[in-house]
Amino acid sequence: MRRETERETGKGKGETWVRRALRAARRVLGAPDYDAYLEHCRVAGHEPGMSEREYVAQFFEAKGKGLRCC
Repeated sequence: MRRETERETGKGKGETWVRRALRAARRVLGAPDYDAYLEHCRVAGHEPGMSEREYVAQFFEAKGKGLRCC
């Protein structure tokens, strides 16, 4: 399944350069994107089932890398 870029979907036009830079950094590092999860929930027509903290914890658990401080 092909994912559209922000340029193709029109997203990112209202974002500040800092927000765009943080989003790009998350993609490079492989960090979860909670905003994308919220957008998915909105499009699918249901309420988000997790807080940002729960979402990140589940993301890393699924990758087999539990949350750690070091």
